[in-house]
Amino acid sequence: MNTTTTHTTPAASRPRQILTTMRDELRERREARAAKRKLQAELATYSTRAEVDDLMALLHHQESAQADQIRGILNNNLQRRAS
Repeated sequence: MNTTTTHTTPAASRPRQILTTMRDELRERREARAAKRKLQAELATYSTRAEVDDLMALLHHQESAQADQIRGILNNNLQRRAS
């Protein structure tokens, strides 16, 4: 049986690793943007100041990146409605 084994040198595999890393990072960014757009659309349904204040009260003691993102989106929504 004749088997051929392909060996890649570290120099040859490095560009492949970089390309793979870049693709992974781009995919993750696309997914993050899609998730943010979905969250923005969901939060856009809260249209009154009272509804937004209720959500802000729920987030008051939350210290996370997602809570910060939600607060930012809600504040942007309020600013857009005010103008």
